[in-house]
Amino acid sequence: MPQFHPSNFLLLLFLVAMEGLAFTPPTTAQTLKIGVPGGSVCPKYVRMKCNQTANKCFDGFSIQLFERILERINYTMPYQFYKYDGDSYDSLVEQVSLKRFDAVVGDVSIVANRTQYVDFSRHYTVMGVRMVVLEKPKAGNAWMFVKPFTKSMWALTITLFLYNGLIVWLIEKAGDEELKSSSFSSQFGSLVWLSVTALFPINGEKLRSNLSRVTMVVWLFVALVLIQSYAANLTTMLTVTQLRPTTPILSSTDYVGCDRGSFVISYLENVLNISESRIKTYISGEDYAKALRSGEIKAAFLELAFIKIFLDENKKGFAVTGPTYEVGGYGYAFSKGSPLVAKVSDEILRLRESGELHDLEDILLVPSSESSSSDTGGQESARLSPDSFWGLFLITFGTSTLALLLFLVSRFNDNWCLKKQHQDEQVPEKDDAANLTPSERAPHTVTGVVVHDPDCWHIEIQQPRFVRSNTC
Repeated sequence: MPQFHPSNFLLLLFLVAMEGLAFTPPTTAQTLKIGVPGGSVCPKYVRMKCNQTANKCFDGFSIQLFERILERINYTMPYQFYKYDGDSYDSLVEQVSLKRFDAVVGDVSIVANRTQYVDFSRHYTVMGVRMVVLEKPKAGNAWMFVKPFTKSMWALTITLFLYNGLIVWLIEKAGDEELKSSSFSSQFGSLVWLSVTALFPINGEKLRSNLSRVTMVVWLFVALVLIQSYAANLTTMLTVTQLRPTTPILSSTDYVGCDRGSFVISYLENVLNISESRIKTYISGEDYAKALRSGEIKAAFLELAFIKIFLDENKKGFAVTGPTYEVGGYGYAFSKGSPLVAKVSDEILRLRESGELHDLEDILLVPSSESSSSDTGGQESARLSPDSFWGLFLITFGTSTLALLLFLVSRFNDNWCLKKQHQDEQVPEKDDAANLTPSERAPHTVTGVVVHDPDCWHIEIQQPRFVRSNTC
């Protein structure tokens, strides 16, 4: 009689356990019974479509994805889909715990109260619930033209405008006698006017100094960028639609809509505190569109997986607004402890990472390039602030400041050379001056000469000349 060794016993237990997890050959008694919702609000996910050739009566994104997953995990057990015409998705999921179905495939959301009956796979759609509302034209606003820029942006732009005008005015004033002799108000007007005419030349207005020209060329470039940005943002603000605010809808007595038999009903009641009397349920996207347009409901709370399809089918007139309530997401339901849960979840993750899930969505749901799931709730353009233009502002400020410094250095050098020249002037000989009588010291005349000094620039000074008087 052969001896029994403990290690052999452990090996036997391991093989038995693995055999229990492995898929068994198909038999009629072991056919996987799969429940399918009979009244899906979105036929693109699951619908009745009998094909006698393929002996198949259900189709849609959820069905095709499930069949592809079974192929990839080499599942050989036969399975059969069964339509369920119950009044809610909760009752459909509960049928699994009652052993009437082995799994549920369709647009079934993953929510906590259903996990007591089944084990869910990983969700294969985005999760979340948002509000869809009817668009309405934006009301007129007399001060809309100031909204493209923030207050700080307006203040900084005006400051730089005046600063550049001041620099140009100081530089041009040095060679313009009319500016020097005018009043303060006139000089301030000239300051602003110089800034404007430098950007938009009027009547041949020209700048005399090269420093002024350089300053205004840089400011012109910055001004053009600001003007284009302002115009683009203003255009967006004038054309974007305005949505009804979220909070008034939640706190008002208006009716709202959601899917019939969906978990969203209890979510609206228990979380968003919307009374049951205000909630209306619908079974198709057409019903939602009709109810919103007629004013029967003011908003529809839909899962994100359905919203992009709804907006794609209704190209205009609707938009998404309000926060995203992170609940739901479609998944596959299996009986408690089923080995399919882990395998299906892992395969969903692989399909998502490889891009195959995204490709299947483009084919069966809504192509990414044509998706209309725009969020106009946050569509109103953000007002432009200095954060986006710091580089340009620094460039124009630095250029203007550098031009001012060069101008001041030039003026200082001119004054210093002029003072030096006066100090170096030759005065009349003391003897000649002493021999002149008071009556002979007639007032001297002044003539202009040009003096060239190797240490100075070109300087014009007035040279005194003494003239002997012939009068007594």
